[in-house]
Amino acid sequence: MRKWHFLVFVALAMALLGACQSAPPSQDWTISPLRVPPAPEPPVVRVALPTTLPDMLVILRTRIYFTGSGYQPKEMVVVEMDVPPGLEIPAVKPGDPVGVAFGYADEKGEFTADVTPPTKIMTFLRGDISPTLAPDPKSFKPIPHGVYTFRVTGVESGRTALSKIEFHPPGK
Repeated sequence: MRKWHFLVFVALAMALLGACQSAPPSQDWTISPLRVPPAPEPPVVRVALPTTLPDMLVILRTRIYFTGSGYQPKEMVVVEMDVPPGLEIPAVKPGDPVGVAFGYADEKGEFTADVTPPTKIMTFLRGDISPTLAPDPKSFKPIPHGVYTFRVTGVESGRTALSKIEFHPPGK
């Protein structure tokens, strides 16, 4: 039964990704550079996160991606967001980080990892996907504004880099 749910989720994710690719992108969110230690404390990147409709839907047309360097060539890197205590993300155990993106380092150890539309819906907007494979805006409960830590880890090397993002209301 779980295998079937996973296949349905993958199909939904691909359908949403295809649907969102056709929309013209708005301003991209580039979260970089993510350097492996010994890097200094990362600066906080400020990003506006709308909390009202229809403004929240802009996130689906916005390319959000992480870039970095210092990993092994061809190594898979995984980007996770630390979930603060008390914040609930659907399908994530309290205290566990939530995966938001992954990618592969190139020959130089540099990577780019895009956040997919289903991840934007389920993590940043904490919403549901309807049976018609469309986002369900009525279910959106965006994560609270504040500073969040994102961690990029090389799967083979274990190298880790940090980035901090402050989500704030638009216009501030």
